[in-house]
Amino acid sequence: MTLSQTSLTLTSKGQTASLTATVTPDNAANKNITWSSSDSSIVTVNASGTVTAIANGTADITATAADGSGVSAKCSVTVRVPNNVRNITLEGGKSKTIGPDIDDFDNVDFKQVTFDIKNDNKSIEIAGFNATEYAAGVTIEGLRAGYAVIIAKYNGTVLLTYNVTITSDWQEYLGYVSWRHTVESRIWTDGMSLKDKMDAARDFIKTNYDYKNGSGAAVYVYNDKTLDCHSATEIMGDFAKDAGANVKYSNTTTGLHYDYFADSKAGRHTFNVIFIDGAWAPYDASPLP
Repeated sequence: MTLSQTSLTLTSKGQTASLTATVTPDNAANKNITWSSSDSSIVTVNASGTVTAIANGTADITATAADGSGVSAKCSVTVRVPNNVRNITLEGGKSKTIGPDIDDFDNVDFKQVTFDIKNDNKSIEIAGFNATEYAAGVTIEGLRAGYAVIIAKYNGTVLLTYNVTITSDWQEYLGYVSWRHTVESRIWTDGMSLKDKMDAARDFIKTNYDYKNGSGAAVYVYNDKTLDCHSATEIMGDFAKDAGANVKYSNTTTGLHYDYFADSKAGRHTFNVIFIDGAWAPYDASPLP
């Protein structure tokens, strides 16, 4: 007796596959087969040789001749259901890159993977995206104690869901937030339009800072007197968010509008675009070199 397959891998719960037993000789008087599983908590088999994945593990499916001869054949079945939910714990001020890779998914064009980010209490910052032939990743940075969910998708199908818990506040970041609110209380007044608020924020940055190439991230340099276009764009974007505006990030290389500041940095000079009165308005807060 032989089986159509001697080994088999199933990758989702409930997935099925069919095994066929060939009994020799062709003129055998009794060709009936009895099917059995060595561990039905992992994989089951019915009277027709259809196997069904139940849980991760390996079990043997055995086809036994029903004529009492004891002749049998086995197929080793491995059930390997990917763990599509990952729990990530991160301290405030720390960063980590997460995302699917070829070890978990071997039929994915990782450059087409997208990330849906649910970050309602602003507990994380997106510090960058990266995609290669072998993996897609998003780098997150912990800002304040809280919770976020990041979902990696490919062609609309969920690959992985990350439940991210930030366990502590990043004190430097909270200092930056407090500074912004102090500045806003000085330059914004009740009744100001969004455009007037954005003009005031841009003018504050331009008049209170000098230009210095490579000055660093906003959270580290806001108390200095120098900024480059990147840090100016980051601060201007945060002022816009504080005002409740819809803000995006752009650069002079691509001219595209990005949801995340980290994406815009791949180009040269960066600036903001802010949705005001039904249209996207460019805001370049960088001090003049």
